[in-house]
Amino acid sequence: MGHEADEGAPELAVLAGSAYADGDVRGAWAQLQKLLIQRESDPKVLHNAAIAEFALNGGVDRRKLLATLERLRARVDEARAEAETGDSAHVNELLADADASLISYNIAVLLFQSKQYARCRGLLEEMFTNIEPVDEFLAFKACFLLLEVLLLQRQADRAGEVLAYLERSYATLTKVEGGKENGIGDLGEGGEVRASPSDWPNKRSARRPPTDVAPDEVRAALNVYKAKLSLMARSSKSSKREIKSTLNACAQSTTGLFLKSNLEYQRYNYRKAIKLLSNSCQKSDVDPNVAALYFNNMGCVHHCMRRHTAAAFYFN
Repeated sequence: MGHEADEGAPELAVLAGSAYADGDVRGAWAQLQKLLIQRESDPKVLHNAAIAEFALNGGVDRRKLLATLERLRARVDEARAEAETGDSAHVNELLADADASLISYNIAVLLFQSKQYARCRGLLEEMFTNIEPVDEFLAFKACFLLLEVLLLQRQADRAGEVLAYLERSYATLTKVEGGKENGIGDLGEGGEVRASPSDWPNKRSARRPPTDVAPDEVRAALNVYKAKLSLMARSSKSSKREIKSTLNACAQSTTGLFLKSNLEYQRYNYRKAIKLLSNSCQKSDVDPNVAALYFNNMGCVHHCMRRHTAAAFYFN
């Protein structure tokens, strides 16, 4: 769960957060209902209660959650504007002091899931222009989501700017002070000092991540997006290097094999592309989305090979 209300009823907030983290959504929702009685105007509690109710109902009513979060964000923005203009007589201090970044991020996620990419991008771009105050882990998630939207809209230049920011942030969070002298961390392939898991991140985050996020996982994700950008730009040499890094980091990952297949497809090595696609779907527990991508890509490859009957089979 994103926020914890730590004023007035810390025990309830901790119980709700622990229950949600353990998968007990009903228990978390029950604790939040008690907390709402004491802090009915606290945006943190209102946000968490809305998320818990959404999860409790099976996560199907996105429109209701989206409307709730948008109203809450509007209230926070309105209270902040009133506080800035000096109209303190009617300002709710809890609303005015609230950080709306997590609310904005969750709204963006819902918009992305609803395929409202233009609105999603607008919200994330607004966050990105003022990303410095945002918690490090939330900033990473917002930037990765923005990258997804920009790639969907084929905005390679803007995606490159976001990726460059992520690279800089990653370097900052994994920088080991005096690592070589003190023997802290380990050496990467290029001889650089890498942070050990206990050093990640090296500066205190305002909000700890709900799950452990290893630096290698972030590095692997950055490699994937660099490979995608290179493929979009049809930069064969750069794509090959980034895809190799991805495969080394994630072994024979499905994502890496799909990217390598795409590279061979761009090089007109269709038979090799087919072989790589076949290797990517050999697991018995293949995600339905991966299967759909596999059939689509196989159809595209066979179409380019002028095997139109086979292409039609895969597309169907």
